[in-house]
Amino acid sequence: MRGSVGVTTRGGAGRSVGTKTIERRAGKMLAHLGLERCELSVALVDDATIHELNREYRGYDKPTDVLAFAMRECDPQHAHASPTEPEALGDVVISIATAARQARLAKKTLLAELTMLLAHGVLHLVGYDHRTRAEERVMTGMTRELEAAAARRSPSVTSRAPAQGARTSATVARPPSARAQPRRGARQKHERP
Repeated sequence: MRGSVGVTTRGGAGRSVGTKTIERRAGKMLAHLGLERCELSVALVDDATIHELNREYRGYDKPTDVLAFAMRECDPQHAHASPTEPEALGDVVISIATAARQARLAKKTLLAELTMLLAHGVLHLVGYDHRTRAEERVMTGMTRELEAAAARRSPSVTSRAPAQGARTSATVARPPSARAQPRRGARQKHERP
């Protein structure tokens, strides 16, 4: 059974970038990680929506660029999906407005910024974190790898096992999706400075 990537928009977000492009890039990232049988949901939202989610699930009363809501606890060393059943990784929620501001400041395209945020969110879903400098170095390297894999034009994708030494912490809030109910008091991954 094959997994899937679903991309939705909310609050007028997503008009400036094609959802099919994000879907293809997410699929390439999952394939690169050997997770092509997994299911992933990506939501492109406005600042008001991500602000509400950030306040409700993380206790931060402000918008952020990306939130990752895992459906399960995960160790990056064992993040491969079952050979028979697709596994729901979780949801990555990206604020288009915040991504656009960050892209302008970094002098890069919106698609490049969205790809980086998507990679960052996917890595959190499979257990990567950046609480220490060592973790941040590993996660930054993996983010760059996923960005490169997502941008490749060829349909063939080289699968890569998760990096050795990646620290995991997978206590994350479950997403506000139809597949799962949120866990109160759980910590959600990601707060970009």
